[in-house]
Amino acid sequence: MICAVIEAGWASDEVLRARTKDLQSIEQQVESLGEALTARQADRQALIEELERREREVAVASLRGRQLEQELTEQNRVAEALRVRHLEEHEALDRELDIWSDLIRTAYVMGRADRLRLFLNQEDTAKASRILSYFAYLNQEQLRRVAAIQVRVERLTRLAHDAEREASRLVELAREQDHARQGLEAAREQRAAVLAELEASITEHSGSLEVLERDAESLRLLVLHLQQRAQIHAELAIQREPFHTHKGHLNAPLLHPEVLVAFNTPKEDSELRWDGVLLATRVGEEVRAIYDGRVLHADWMRGFGMVLVLDHGEGYMSIYGHNDVLLKEPGEWVSTGDVIALSGNSGGRDVPGLYFAIRHEGQPQDPAAWCGGLDRFGVPPKVSG
Repeated sequence: MICAVIEAGWASDEVLRARTKDLQSIEQQVESLGEALTARQADRQALIEELERREREVAVASLRGRQLEQELTEQNRVAEALRVRHLEEHEALDRELDIWSDLIRTAYVMGRADRLRLFLNQEDTAKASRILSYFAYLNQEQLRRVAAIQVRVERLTRLAHDAEREASRLVELAREQDHARQGLEAAREQRAAVLAELEASITEHSGSLEVLERDAESLRLLVLHLQQRAQIHAELAIQREPFHTHKGHLNAPLLHPEVLVAFNTPKEDSELRWDGVLLATRVGEEVRAIYDGRVLHADWMRGFGMVLVLDHGEGYMSIYGHNDVLLKEPGEWVSTGDVIALSGNSGGRDVPGLYFAIRHEGQPQDPAAWCGGLDRFGVPPKVSG
């Protein structure tokens, strides 16, 4: 009996030691997994920060390209105006030369001999006086025409110099635009590489639900934060009609909107729903303010890329995401229809698209109930956020 008890005690000790060893092994595995998860999260965060930096570079390069395009248009207009003026001055100079040639021929035909004959002929002194006056007029007119020709020649010389300078400026702008275009292409390629690496990391190490929930929560917190900051300014107080009176009569933020994902559509592999709409765009398409307002936010945001938020007063806001470049800054006032951004695919999207949302006191509103043209639907891409 005692031996049996002793043997049972030894067996219990063996089980305890085995379970303790198993527990230690599990704890070590948990600790290792935690460290690996922390490292992967740090790697992903680094990739997200790199994506933000690359998308900011794309935004800067896109904005510079737009500015250079506008400068080139203006320089071409100046060059064309100079060409027209140069042509007009040439034609005016030709007319002056023709008149001067006529005066020279007239003076030559009359000749100095006619003057001498007039002095010798005393029968009609009045006629002689008139002819002498005409000679004097011819001389004065020749001098005046010579002076006018000199002015025209000097003006043509200046115009030629101006045209040469503008031509050099056009060449310089074209070279700068080409450089900016190359920089933009390089920035887009680097962005694509970072995005591919980030997507591979997300696919390998985690599902998209957590990312979606975090992005949605980030946007919700941003809206709440902006609401706390927003104040009713005099400019909004004196506007003719409040925002809510235009419900159903506002223009969409794109000239030819096409809805890819409608409001309240379930998100793929998620219990979340779309709190705005996704509109089809091409990179660089102009995004316009749906109503007067003040820019509350204009910066990059994870999951939404380059985002611009407008405060329309009375707790109403409109949100524009996934832009390529933002054209307005926080604090600026915009009017209905002002171009506020150029669309793109920032925020990690594969294809261009405009995220557009309306909030009232932080609550999502159906944009189709506010803006016209949001009843045309295209083929939606596979999107999860």
